[in-house]
Amino acid sequence: MRIEKKEAADEKRVLTGMIVDTKVLSRIYPKWNREMFRNKWSNLIGQWCIDFYSRYEKAPMKHIEGMFEGWAEKSKDRDTIRLVEKFIGTLSDEYKSLKKESNSDYITDLAGKYFNRVQIEKLQEKIQGDLDLGQEEEALRRISSYGKIELGQGVGINVFQDKQALQEAFSEQMDPIIKFRGAMGKFWGDSLERDGFITFMAPEKRGKTWNLIEMAFQAVQQRRKVVFFAAGDMSEKQMMRRMMIRVSGRPLKPGVVKIPVSIKKDPDEKIAKVKYKKKRYKDKLSWQKAYQKCQDFIKKTRTKEPLLKLVCYPNSTLSVKMIKNTLMEWDREGWTADVVIIDYADILDMNIPGTDSQRERINETWKQLRSLSQIYHCLVITATQTNSQSYEARTISRSHFSDDKRKIGHVTGAVGINATEREMERGIYRFNWVVRREEAANESWCVYTAGCLAIGNPIIKSCFGKNAEGEDEK
Repeated sequence: MRIEKKEAADEKRVLTGMIVDTKVLSRIYPKWNREMFRNKWSNLIGQWCIDFYSRYEKAPMKHIEGMFEGWAEKSKDRDTIRLVEKFIGTLSDEYKSLKKESNSDYITDLAGKYFNRVQIEKLQEKIQGDLDLGQEEEALRRISSYGKIELGQGVGINVFQDKQALQEAFSEQMDPIIKFRGAMGKFWGDSLERDGFITFMAPEKRGKTWNLIEMAFQAVQQRRKVVFFAAGDMSEKQMMRRMMIRVSGRPLKPGVVKIPVSIKKDPDEKIAKVKYKKKRYKDKLSWQKAYQKCQDFIKKTRTKEPLLKLVCYPNSTLSVKMIKNTLMEWDREGWTADVVIIDYADILDMNIPGTDSQRERINETWKQLRSLSQIYHCLVITATQTNSQSYEARTISRSHFSDDKRKIGHVTGAVGINATEREMERGIYRFNWVVRREEAANESWCVYTAGCLAIGNPIIKSCFGKNAEGEDEK
C-alpha cells in the first residue's frame, strides 16, 4: 500500500511538473514516448504537454484546460474523461504558484527514476509473455535492445552544444528561493538558491538560532517548504516558544520593548544609529493567542500544505543519515523540502563508520550535509561556532574556524555574525561574507542590522556603512 501511494504521488508530481514547469518539460521532451506513465489518462495529459511544448517551447499551464475540453467533446471514453477532469480540477487556478514552487531539478530526477521503473515493469510483462509462449529468442531480443532513459542526475551534458543546459546554468543563479528586503536583500544577493549550502559563523550567544529561525520564517512567507532540525541546543518546547514569538510578533512576557524603525551608519561613527519606537504589552503570550496567529499566518500563505516542520533531538543524537532518512520518508509521502535548516552542525552525531579521527568525522559530516543540498536540490542552512580568538575580533574572518578548516571548504557561503557588547545591547549585528563561492568575499564589507529578539525578529531594519564619498562600503 505504501509503495502504491508513493508511485501515485510520484506520477502526480511529474505530471504537474510537465504542466507548469517549462524546465521540467524541456528535459522530458526529447526522451518522451507515448507510454511513459503507468496510467492511460496520465499518458494522455503528458502527450498534450509534449505537443504544446513542440509548438510553443513552454509549459501549457492553464492552457491544459482548453486542451482537455477540446478532447473531451470528441471522446467517448467516459472513465478517462472523469479521471483527467478530476486531476486538472486539483490544479484549479494554482498554475502560477505551482510553477513558482516547483523544484525543477528534483522533479526531473524523480521523473527519470519513475519513467525507468515504469519501462522496466512493462518490459518485464512483455518478457514474461514471450516466455509463456515459448519465444525465448524474442525475450532475449527485448532485453538486449532495452535502453535506460537518461534523465536527471548523472546525465552527460554536451558542454558546447547543449543550449538548454547553458540557459539553466545562468538562470538558476538569478532565482534565490529566499529573498530579503532592503540592504539585507542586497547582501544575500543570489546566494540563497537551490543546491546552496550556507553556514552562519559566530561565537556562542550571538544569535545563531534566532537567525536560523528567521531564515525559516522568511522562507515559509514565500511559500517554501521548510524543515527545521534542532540537534539538541534547545528542547522542543524551547524551540516552539521561540517560533511562536516570531509568528506572533510579540514578547513571551508582559513589558515594554524597543522596536527599531530606522538604522544608519556614517563613516565617522563607531556604531550605527538606531531609532526605536516603544511598545508595551500588558499580558503574556498564551498558547491560544499563538495558535490564532498561526491560523492567520496560514491564511496569508494561501496553501493547505504544511510549510514548516520541526524535528527535535537530544544533543549529539541526530546524524546526517537520520536527516536524510527523514527527508526520504516525507518525500515518499509527496512532501519535499525546499529548505533544510540544522541548528546546528557542530552538535550532530558524528560517529561515522570508517573515520578514525574527530577531524575526519567533522569533515565527513560537512561533506554529507553538502550532499543533501545536491540530492534534494534544496537550500541547506546551518551554523557553526567559531574559535576562542573570535571573541576579541571585531569582524569574523576565515582564521576563526573551529576544529577543521575544511568546514568552510564545503559550503557555498559562510556568513559571520558580528557584534561588540555595546552593539548587542542595542540589538545591532553586523553580517559579513567570510566565504562566498563564485563571488569574491570581502570580509570587511558588512551589512548592519537592527532587530528585537524580544519579539523574535533579529532583522527588522538593515543598512550598509558609508565611506567618505557616501558610497556603500565594499
